[in-house]
Amino acid sequence: MHAELIARVLDALHFRGWFFCVSELSAPWAIELPGGRLAAVHAVLDGQCVLSVAGGSAPLHLAAGDLVLLPRDDVHTLADRPGRQARRITEVAGIDQRDRAATTLRYGGDGAVARLLSASFVADTRAADAIVAALPAAVPLRADSRACRRVAPTLQLVRTEAAEPGAASSAVLRRAAEILFIQTLREVLLASRETGGWLGAATDPRLAAPLAAMHAEPERRWTLAALAQRAHLSRTAFFDRFRAQLGQTPLDYLQGWRLHLAAQRLRETDSSITTIALDAGYSSPSAFARAFRRAIGHSPQDFRAAQRAKG
Repeated sequence: MHAELIARVLDALHFRGWFFCVSELSAPWAIELPGGRLAAVHAVLDGQCVLSVAGGSAPLHLAAGDLVLLPRDDVHTLADRPGRQARRITEVAGIDQRDRAATTLRYGGDGAVARLLSASFVADTRAADAIVAALPAAVPLRADSRACRRVAPTLQLVRTEAAEPGAASSAVLRRAAEILFIQTLREVLLASRETGGWLGAATDPRLAAPLAAMHAEPERRWTLAALAQRAHLSRTAFFDRFRAQLGQTPLDYLQGWRLHLAAQRLRETDSSITTIALDAGYSSPSAFARAFRRAIGHSPQDFRAAQRAKG
């Protein structure tokens, strides 16, 4: 149930790449990355480095084949060894900034070389923030771990593509990096033993079943009684447990997820608003429009027009 729920949520969140960089860094070197996106991943293709999160715990030592996920893309530093004075990435002369979304970087001295793939990602939903909120600031996947072995074929594709000239602009590399990120995030979520927030609910047998049911059939006219039955709890016990864990009622959570899916369809399809409203489980387009405006701040029509104006 836990794995199924995570798979459904990741499939629906539609993360997209914001920035990709292939780096060749020669000791001594240290760079600071500003963060600010939803999440980031670094893959050590060759060599080794050290990652430190601002205000975080001890530095993470990373070697070839290791991955590290930053679930909230906090400000962080990468260096050849701990204690180096870091330079902001935007101030590094060796970075090729001709492409906002993809770039390459050569930087450092004449010492040992590390090659990295770095990528940051965004998602247009508060649900994504809620899912990663309970995770540590940085989560490593070691090259010899079972989780890393499962993503090894994608990492090898990344390594091969990154070795090509103009690699950062390669469509294959970008797609491979996106797959690598989703696989890494999935492995981190599956392995998490966090007890708070959404992740805690996803590992709670009493809450995972009704959550999975809502995600599997968001259009269904779910009632508190039907969801409580999935949890094998009384309505009151289920309601209280759900709200204590997730900070909202079960039906408020369901409505939020329905509106997330509806917003995606408004962005990505030409389906009529009536069709989207009914498919999302609303009794009428007007009921859907009222709920959408309360949650998003715009009517469905205005939201669609604004998203398309962005290109």
